[in-house]
Amino acid sequence: MTEENQLYRLVEDGQRLVGEEFLKGEAKIPDEALDEYVEPMPSGAMGNLQTLDSSVERILNEYSETDTAMDGALAEDVHQCLDITRRTAGDPGLWHWIAVDRYPDFVRHRWEYRSEAAMREKFLGAGSDLYSNAIHRLWWIAELTSDGDDYTLTEQVFANQTIVNKVFDRWFARYQPAVVAICDELADERSGVIDEATRRFNHALTNVQLEALSEEDARNLTRRVIQDVR
Repeated sequence: MTEENQLYRLVEDGQRLVGEEFLKGEAKIPDEALDEYVEPMPSGAMGNLQTLDSSVERILNEYSETDTAMDGALAEDVHQCLDITRRTAGDPGLWHWIAVDRYPDFVRHRWEYRSEAAMREKFLGAGSDLYSNAIHRLWWIAELTSDGDDYTLTEQVFANQTIVNKVFDRWFARYQPAVVAICDELADERSGVIDEATRRFNHALTNVQLEALSEEDARNLTRRVIQDVR
């Protein structure tokens, strides 16, 4: 039987513990210091952290630093092991705790330190920005592109970093019918087409109510945009 663990959140005041030396991996935050700013998720959310621990450890051993392929290799496990609602996933404190307290080595392994501001985003981003926090982005992309236990589209998305960059950094990225349609239609396109098509799709939505679009509507719009770009 799978063991479930309580999930926690890092409260806002705890962000002050995350300094530049920690971001670079040159210093650790003592457990007793973190404990003061960590609290159980109000929803009582649980997760299979033992399995996720093993998955993260495997990724650290199998992939070289900053290899983008590790995203696709870990996303399904993040999504399945953190069996949470979208409402729970909307709490930034959860992802701050996961990145800072649970998997800081993964964050530093995946993302090269370029500046304090950029690295802070990978540890302390989240909320409405799907692309910011290093773990948050994996869960949300899997959530929006999977169909039950079928992660075929999720794998296709992570195999094309241009789609990841150009789709999930857009404001429509939380609307699943649009995400599924555009990711599926663009899966085999070259980077230039993806770049321009997502820009035009985003612009087209200024004249269309996003939530009124069905997946088929979004798919047809995407196809028209792709044809125009070509």
